[in-house]
Amino acid sequence: MAKVTIDGIDVEVPDGINVVEAAKAADVHVPHFCYHPALSVVGQCRMCLVEIDGMPKLQAGCATSVRDGMKISVHNDKVDKARKGQMEFLLINHPLDCPICDKAGECPLQDYSFNYGAVASRYGDVKRTYPGMDRTPIGPHVMQNMNRCIHCTRCIRFCDEITGTGELAFIKRGASTEVGIFPGRPVDNWMSACVTDVCPTGALTAREFRFESRVWNLESTESVCNGCDVGCNIFVEHRSGKIYRYKPRVNPEVNDYWLCDYGRFSHERYETDRVVVPRMMRDDYQSIAGWSEAIDEIASRLRTTSGDKIAVIASSQLTNEDAWLLRQLFIDRLGSKNADVVVDDIAPIRMKSRNGWLEGKQAGPNFRGVRAAGIKPTGGRSAEELMTKGADGIDVLVVTEAAFSARATSAEVIANLRKARFLVVLAWENHPLADAADVVLPTTIFAEKSGTFTNVQGRLQKIVAGSLPKGEALPEWEILRRVGVALAPDEVSYAFSEVEELFDQMVSKTPALKSLDWSGIEQFGVTGAPQGS
Repeated sequence: MAKVTIDGIDVEVPDGINVVEAAKAADVHVPHFCYHPALSVVGQCRMCLVEIDGMPKLQAGCATSVRDGMKISVHNDKVDKARKGQMEFLLINHPLDCPICDKAGECPLQDYSFNYGAVASRYGDVKRTYPGMDRTPIGPHVMQNMNRCIHCTRCIRFCDEITGTGELAFIKRGASTEVGIFPGRPVDNWMSACVTDVCPTGALTAREFRFESRVWNLESTESVCNGCDVGCNIFVEHRSGKIYRYKPRVNPEVNDYWLCDYGRFSHERYETDRVVVPRMMRDDYQSIAGWSEAIDEIASRLRTTSGDKIAVIASSQLTNEDAWLLRQLFIDRLGSKNADVVVDDIAPIRMKSRNGWLEGKQAGPNFRGVRAAGIKPTGGRSAEELMTKGADGIDVLVVTEAAFSARATSAEVIANLRKARFLVVLAWENHPLADAADVVLPTTIFAEKSGTFTNVQGRLQKIVAGSLPKGEALPEWEILRRVGVALAPDEVSYAFSEVEELFDQMVSKTPALKSLDWSGIEQFGVTGAPQGS
């Protein structure tokens, strides 16, 4: 360890880290553009210049390793003057686009211009521009405005060092230098939109988000991506019930600073026709029903049958809490032997963590958690049998998500499931399977509920409700609780109203989780959660 002094603050930091990282220990911010903790150091922008006692010139903080006894000044007259001059160089040819730039509000160049730049420009000549390069699609998800580029090379290094695809490079020389793609090779790797995250200006923006919303009008909620079983940490950014985008949230053990395109843009599927009220089949036609009416009808059907004639097809989108309560109700209480969970396989998605690569192969975030909760056939019929051979002889079939599989839209699968005497479908979207159900119950999507997922590592991670539910939609655990209360009004295990209370019940009866409490789930999740297969 090295003891250093940064702006008069004594701190102890690991030997060999650079000044930018060491300053964080003293809660001192060193401004920078080209430096990124996950990329190589190039010392390109010169914004991170600092003064170090005993050195004759200012040093680049990103390229200078700390040593024991160093005294470092991040803010003094000499450093501030150099930083102000560097900002002037960077802004000489930069357009005054902030009012129309999508990066406004989350732009380091804009922030540093306010904090370290001059009040007015001394440059009176015509700015250099790149004609015809202010709106250039360079990939399916990336739009380039070369006039806003400050040549920090973050995007180039990302494609070279993280994805290894190398689509971007410097072209031409001197004042004419551009960042560009090679002919016929767009930025189309599986994490291509990450270049818009690392870009410190509005030079690279996500095509899907352009002109959709000002970032300061969005609410941001910490969550976990539900696109696959890697469980990347994200911010869900939303307003008035609409999700506008996902942004990667740093977790060095899972996704580091990154997010794949498949997960990043998966929120678009939630902008479909949502189920907002319960519906019941009456005279071969579905009509709106109240929650009490729908729950009472389900409870009535369950009371008049036996466990071997009850079947459940669960979705891998259920939280651990949903799945645990599902097992308690349908397997432990009602005795069903026909409970199963379905997940579709997908082309492997590779995600870079700090310690290596994780690979997602399942189109759902929590198959392992649902399996670990005990949702699997115990001598009864599997979901595959119900889908391919039919639900003949089943009195009540409960499907916890209409879109539990891509196969659920198949007319053959729907006809086979419809062979059950009474079909209950929980659904967040209007779906062909929901249209065939006797009872349809509206559910929240993952961004509208709280709970936990278990990822491919066995890491338990928390999701938090941010966006408001649509219409009368409820989380699955609340629907199951209401069914349980209708069947057994005096049962104390259903006497809860918050997911935190359900979580406490779950961990108290799961030996591997007994040391956990809801508030104790760390920022990066906890390992060692039970996993099913």
